[in-house]
Amino acid sequence: MSHPVFLSSSTLPRMPEGSRNEWRDFFGHGGELEANAFFPLFWRALFSAADIRHARFIDEHDVDDEASEIEREECLEDFGPDATYPYLVVDKPTGLARLASRREEIVAAVGERYRPIYESFEALLAQGFAGHILLRTSGLPDAADAEQWLRTDLAALEKLDEARTLADLATDLSRHGANPVWLLAGIGASAAGPWPTPELSSLFSLPQKKPPRPHAGQQIEAQDRAPAPPPKRKSGSGWLESAFEWLAAVVAAAAALGTYVFTQSVWLAVLAFLCAAVVLGFALVKLYRPNS
Repeated sequence: MSHPVFLSSSTLPRMPEGSRNEWRDFFGHGGELEANAFFPLFWRALFSAADIRHARFIDEHDVDDEASEIEREECLEDFGPDATYPYLVVDKPTGLARLASRREEIVAAVGERYRPIYESFEALLAQGFAGHILLRTSGLPDAADAEQWLRTDLAALEKLDEARTLADLATDLSRHGANPVWLLAGIGASAAGPWPTPELSSLFSLPQKKPPRPHAGQQIEAQDRAPAPPPKRKSGSGWLESAFEWLAAVVAAAAALGTYVFTQSVWLAVLAFLCAAVVLGFALVKLYRPNS
């Protein structure tokens, strides 16, 4: 299931408020990145616990937007008019300053090979985001109760020298087929183009997954389970077999017709046809069966 969270460019120093119809003008002022049910590490490097704010769930939809009317009603049923969730917002200069001051420590923690992602992420925000950087969290499955672990995650940025802090992330990055750009910085786009950039995509291209080679025992077992191939017919006998099949059909039809002529009984004619067909079919099977 998808639980999208977004790192968004914003001209506002807070979440847009649907009660003020602010969503209609929110988009189109810079880039946006997306992740699913987690905050990539490089996003977190922009913020501190002092950047936590709260917004009402019902303000996720403009009051005058008829297309969102059903969503607003469902939101009221699920959360009520006053329930809130935590989110993060920082002005761009402060966020970029934090990224710069934490760069060496974070790169040392995750590995030097990921420095190009970090530096490209810095450049993306500097060039493609407006005056504020907003981490929109309402898509989380536990958004209403996320503040405690959000504070814990932000506090971990002050303890990057501890081996346990990035243990889970290091495991994810080492997995076969892992996409480090997605795990560290999300995916998305800005006015400058898609993210990751073509350069990053080529530098951190996903390995082609190959099916594992079966062990010798598995190969033998697979061969035992495989059905035996059908016996091959002799190449020169195709016309003869067709002639026999036509002849059998003619004989069965003649038996049915003759029975009807002599008895004037349709049922007896059908019975004669079936008997002839069974006998001739058995004979053809015996004829086609290869010698053992």
